[in-house]
Amino acid sequence: MSLGHTILTTSGIVLGKRGVGEANTLVALFTRDRGLLYAKAQSSRLSRSKLRYFLEPLTVARFSLVRGKHEWKIVNGHRCEEDRTQFAESSRYARHAIGKILQLLTRLIHGEEPSPVLFDQVAEGISLLLSARTREEVDGIESVLVLRTLHHLGYLPKTPELAPFIGDSALSMELAAQAATSRSALIRSINESLSATGL
Repeated sequence: MSLGHTILTTSGIVLGKRGVGEANTLVALFTRDRGLLYAKAQSSRLSRSKLRYFLEPLTVARFSLVRGKHEWKIVNGHRCEEDRTQFAESSRYARHAIGKILQLLTRLIHGEEPSPVLFDQVAEGISLLLSARTREEVDGIESVLVLRTLHHLGYLPKTPELAPFIGDSALSMELAAQAATSRSALIRSINESLSATGL
């Protein structure tokens, strides 16, 4: 008697991907409900596959997954048209900054563990980066988002200098502008924390 598979539907951010076999894709997916997981998308490299539009790195979407005997499998994805348009119109600086954020997440997150707060902050930061219009705005948003990521994962000490940037306040353009004026000091704190991880 087969009990079938329970479908997990969760928001996710594609951190990276690689081809598996002739037509499949293995995706590193940072999810709101399960943390970092690796999932296979069957036949997703074929031209007829609808899934292939949701598997590019930097994609933020809703994913439906099932847990097989040995691995997760992506069975569906949904991304609103507004997100696609916003990404297409974003600056190369913003896309580059988002790429660095995703590399950081891949480096520091290990295994499946729900991370709704971190996920929401990263998704909020990506949305803000996509709406940034200047290099200074991108730099400020990126600094705050990296600080919050390191703080959430336990790699950043809470000091008076850093407190305004790692609190519970929304990640805003105003906060990014404040970070831009202290960027050299913030970058130093970030680099020291990353060095201390040994990763």
